[in-house]
Amino acid sequence: MNPNRQIIELLDSHGLRKTPIRREILKLFLEHDFALSAGDILSKITVQHDRVTIYRALTSFEEHGLLHRASKDGQGIKYALDTSHYPDKTDHKMHVHFVCDECHHTYCLDTIEIPEVKVSPGFSVNKVNYTLGGICKECNSDQ
Repeated sequence: MNPNRQIIELLDSHGLRKTPIRREILKLFLEHDFALSAGDILSKITVQHDRVTIYRALTSFEEHGLLHRASKDGQGIKYALDTSHYPDKTDHKMHVHFVCDECHHTYCLDTIEIPEVKVSPGFSVNKVNYTLGGICKECNSDQ
């Protein structure tokens, strides 16, 4: 699918306005296979906007289910596009994140099943944070 068309469809399907900054931020997420922080976005965008505008867009995307928080490190929160929006992926709300020790990129690994966790009576699980650390395929190929 044409990336511009995909961006318009994503914004429409989530009831979000198609502002230039929102379109550009989504374009960045579609171009990268790893999670991005607000700082990453600020360093890559071509349209000049302040941090507040970037954070508002990210918060709006998260609230509307377009992005999720993949990890948090010294650069802040890293966000990833919800994989259910990719045409070749199935909807996996709970999935594993992989953080590379070398490049510090965070990847969503939706091919790994998270084991069922049994909790004590009266408790219910709404979210699971399952993070793996190691060397990613890009950094492994550099060695």
